Amino acid sequence: MMKMPSLADFYKLLNLVDDYFRDGFRREHPDLSIDQENPELFLERIAREVSVCRNCNLHLKRTNTVPGEGTNRPAVLIIGEGPGAEEDKAGRPFVGKAGQYLNKWLQAIDLNREDDCFITNIVKCRPPGNRDPKPEETSACLPYLEKQIETLAPGTILTLGRIAAQILTGLSRGIGGLRSAVHTYRDIPLVATYHPSAVLRNPPLRAAVWEDLKLLSSVLDRG
Repeated sequence: MMKMPSLADFYKLLNLVDDYFRDGFRREHPDLSIDQENPELFLERIAREVSVCRNCNLHLKRTNTVPGEGTNRPAVLIIGEGPGAEEDKAGRPFVGKAGQYLNKWLQAIDLNREDDCFITNIVKCRPPGNRDPKPEETSACLPYLEKQIETLAPGTILTLGRIAAQILTGLSRGIGGLRSAVHTYRDIPLVATYHPSAVLRNPPLRAAVWEDLKLLSSVLDRG
């Protein structure tokens, strides 16, 4: 039986094609073969590769890349859509008002951001004006996220917002149709909810978020 190419093989192919069209020759790229014995080292290597990434046009206006941060063995991997203005300045995910609000969500179900979670986004550079990331941008960034998930081996995944939920579940429904259920991504339980910034703009969504957080907590308890 023919062996299917790995994500690392696919990643190398993308780099080779990108190098040819940009420069006419091949550049050296870090080996992204996963070392499960040294997840911290591997995550740092992903972050370095992200920092010089030019695979989509988002690199043109970024101040900093935002690869993500948190514990190397998270109970919950939190995935948003893309960095905002404060995140672009700091190079860290969810540090603005939405991030402060997210911290309160986690505290409500006895989770600590630093000790229990790893937080990242679908795209690692800020979309201009905080617009939704485009399909070609999410496709360019997805290999980084896939490698992060494989390395982190999280107990659960919490997606924030429509785009993250659709990409990870493979479903096209809106966030209202994706939340309030337990999905899976590569056998990892996944709960989808609204993005904190959406709830700040529309406070009545808080009740739905609380139900989703309780659902996430129940999944963690079962694990």
